Amino acid sequence: MILLDRFVDRARAAGGRVGAVVIAPDGSEVLALDPDRAFRAASVIKIALVMTLFADAAEGTLSLEERVAVGARVDGSGVLSGLKDVGPMSLRDLATLAMAVSDNTATNRLIERVGLARVNERLAEWGCRVTRLARAMYDLEAKKAGRENVMTPRETASLLRRVLDGSKRGEVASAATVDLLLRNTEKTRLGRYLPAGVSLAHKDGWDEGIDNDTGIVRAREDVIVVALTNGVPTLVARPLIGLLGLAAAELAGADVSAGLPLEEAGTR
Repeated sequence: MILLDRFVDRARAAGGRVGAVVIAPDGSEVLALDPDRAFRAASVIKIALVMTLFADAAEGTLSLEERVAVGARVDGSGVLSGLKDVGPMSLRDLATLAMAVSDNTATNRLIERVGLARVNERLAEWGCRVTRLARAMYDLEAKKAGRENVMTPRETASLLRRVLDGSKRGEVASAATVDLLLRNTEKTRLGRYLPAGVSLAHKDGWDEGIDNDTGIVRAREDVIVVALTNGVPTLVARPLIGLLGLAAAELAGADVSAGLPLEEAGTR
């Protein structure tokens, strides 16, 4: 596992906090780097929100076809902040925007509908003791007051394992979550160096001092990979996470014989 070892060496020299977990196809944890520490989650927390939405819909406590007004726009990622004539949207479509293009406005409408408490209740039910949704997206007052959405690498991996295993059993809620993870086409982190024929179902997140990406790397088999970085310079964090994605692809059975790209090949 030369690529994994290379990632660990670089992570330890990254100049900030790096947490990572990799789950091999057989279910074993082949990498656990600072796995239980809380990291600022940025948009990766949207995984927990959408999992809760789909789980509640599967239990019949809400309908994904329910429509809500777009409401107050917020800045940051997404498209709704620039679309002024959009009518009420279904919860399903809001979830698609929240995951595929990381839309913060769509995310906030989901948070209002589902509720912070409900998401955290689900997280506790799923065995997450640290991971929590504490505030809406772009809530600068809450952020100033110290309320941050946080995740640990190991708990994040457990959420991905839940949806991956559930989708293989045919559970509608899990399959829907994986489908939305596959719609995310952002490739500057885990997808940075993935070879042809490898797919990535993932959710990334970034903010000042934050670069995160977490998902399922798919080749001949599926590998769960989580990378959370706080305080690592962007120009270091993104190639570093890309290196972890390539290592996960190798574990998933992809051909990585082409080696590292030029920006990585010369680094130690």
